[in-house]
Amino acid sequence: MSGGGRGGRQAGMPPCDWQPPERLLEASGGTAVRVIEESGDRSRVFDFANIQDSKGKRVVIEEGLQRWFASAFAERTSPRSGVKRVRGAESLYAVLSWLARYFSVQSPTVRGPGDVTEAHVLELWTHTEGRNAASQRTHLHRLRQLWRDDKKLSKEVRDALYKERMPEVTELSDVPEYDDAMQRIMVALRHDIRVARDRIRSGQDLLARFRAGQVGSGHPDHELGMLLDVFERTGDLPRVPGGTMVSVVWKLGGSKVITRRLCLTSRELTAFGLLLTALTAENFGTVAAWPAAHYRPDGGVEGVPQVALIEASKPRRGPEREHMVTPVEDVPEELADLLIADDPEHRLFRSPLRVYQLLLDLTQLARRHGGHSSAFAGFRTQTSGAKRWTRGADAKNIARWSVQHGFPTKEPTKDGVEPVESRRLRQTGIERKRRPVAHSRSTMNDHYLARSKDIATQSRVVVADALRSQVAAARKRRSIAVLPAALVARAASDLEGTARDADLDPAVLQRLVSGEQDTVLTGCTDHLNSPGAPPGQPCAESFLACLGCENARALPHQLPLQIAALDQMSILKVHTDVATWNARHAVHHERLEDLVGQYHQSEQDQARRRLTGRQSEMINDLMAGRMDLR
Repeated sequence: MSGGGRGGRQAGMPPCDWQPPERLLEASGGTAVRVIEESGDRSRVFDFANIQDSKGKRVVIEEGLQRWFASAFAERTSPRSGVKRVRGAESLYAVLSWLARYFSVQSPTVRGPGDVTEAHVLELWTHTEGRNAASQRTHLHRLRQLWRDDKKLSKEVRDALYKERMPEVTELSDVPEYDDAMQRIMVALRHDIRVARDRIRSGQDLLARFRAGQVGSGHPDHELGMLLDVFERTGDLPRVPGGTMVSVVWKLGGSKVITRRLCLTSRELTAFGLLLTALTAENFGTVAAWPAAHYRPDGGVEGVPQVALIEASKPRRGPEREHMVTPVEDVPEELADLLIADDPEHRLFRSPLRVYQLLLDLTQLARRHGGHSSAFAGFRTQTSGAKRWTRGADAKNIARWSVQHGFPTKEPTKDGVEPVESRRLRQTGIERKRRPVAHSRSTMNDHYLARSKDIATQSRVVVADALRSQVAAARKRRSIAVLPAALVARAASDLEGTARDADLDPAVLQRLVSGEQDTVLTGCTDHLNSPGAPPGQPCAESFLACLGCENARALPHQLPLQIAALDQMSILKVHTDVATWNARHAVHHERLEDLVGQYHQSEQDQARRRLTGRQSEMINDLMAGRMDLR
């Protein structure tokens, strides 16, 4: 916040001699690049003069290639790019290493971008190095991103990037959803979180009783309460002058046992991350970076829809769309009862909001002493100093969590136990929700749902049912006859002949042409012979039903009213939920489109201009239901 404003304070500024960290390291001769994560948590130097093959042997390429790779890499990992994390930079470095291995065996030698030819690009489409089609496709996609705007390459080389099609991925579902295995995974996740919650709340309760004087010196938990008090206040346990912890710490089980009374472990943070991934269908990495700070538009008031808005970051969406607000919702009581009725905590473990709130409650101490605002805050006893207070949940811990719970890490076991993968949890969530999560609907349909065999099978059934339904509707739908302007004009001079051509009684045609038998949108040939009423009884249907009645005829003078009604229905379609609009207006809208479509655009434009105020009021009454019989 800028200074000078009421209630504000001077914004913090760096020292006058501050310079941003050097990214393309000049000391290396321009062949090494430093990547610093936007959060500042991690950094790594990528050296293109020391690229290695799969056996750890250095790949020898010309210095011109090294500098070119480094500059391209620096551009693609700049603050304005979509690569904001070291892990993403490592993936890009892998592609450039692949290119280095390819160029290292070329003859004549490739010394720089000027020596790259169209033939090189075309050959890269088959340079697989044993990778499968999906991996090769990924490498080639990133190659296009690297080279398509690189002016150091000739136009012919850049054009060659698009001469060959990407390799086809033969497997329809490379990330299958979980079916029965999902329940086993969720049981293990909930168990870990329950154990952690009960342990920490027990420790918090003991600490509160100790500070209230309820755990005196003679109490069996007095020493533990004293140690928890010191740990909560200082972030450390009592030590002797030499730095070793006091003997009572070892007497009560050691620092690991004591500190876990108030802090989550890395395994438990992983369990929280996996459970929230399953509940929200967000990326595990995105969830693990959630902050503790959030906004509650519901005000935390019971009885209204509960939701928290969390600011999240997904760098690969690009610099303009990287930062996003993620709604974390509660599960309504009635829905939770439907999900499971015999679980006393059925709302907790099916509500992303309640799991998130529990996480924040259990990590307050670690967040305070760690000096950060991450929702995922823990404590690690194996390290010292600031590194003990961890933040985030590392995806590398998923394999460790899996082993600890009897899940395989790679292939399913013989008895069908599936490995735990965060991307499969997300795939399962998206397939079950059928709602875009941090991506567009087209991405959901074309990427996440299209690769699922189950969705493909279901889609074929849905499409077939929809087509059959449309055919049935088309057969049932009546298209009322339209009396063209030429026929109406001829009726003035030859009523008998015109009536024969229209298959109507001359007297009926005369009343239709004069407007005596108008029913707002059409004319009626016989209101005492309604398909929906006994013969001789007046028709009691809505005037909108005339659009599908065998007695109805459409005449040119009714076109302004038909267009006005069509416009009103189109407006309602935008502001009415889909189910309601389909039930009330879809068939009428379709029939009106058919009617209006039989006139030329010039006739439609002229009809719009002829619409009177009285006719507009009539359409308003019709659409509001004020013209229907009660």
